[in-house]
Amino acid sequence: MNWTTVWMDLFGTTSLWGIDMGFWAAMAAVLLIVVLMNVVFWGMKPKKTEDRASKEA
Repeated sequence: MNWTTVWMDLFGTTSLWGIDMGFWAAMAAVLLIVVLMNVVFWGMKPKKTEDRASKEA
């Protein structure tokens, strides 16, 4: 399957602002990964630790 032909049939161009669509597809994939990693990170609960007073006693 030739992705350039598919993209050309759908949108009529293979570049956006002078940059190839492969670059934009890669940027979209990276953006998706970054957003997912942030959602997972910010959704985590803090690890509960015991305070020093209860450990020493």
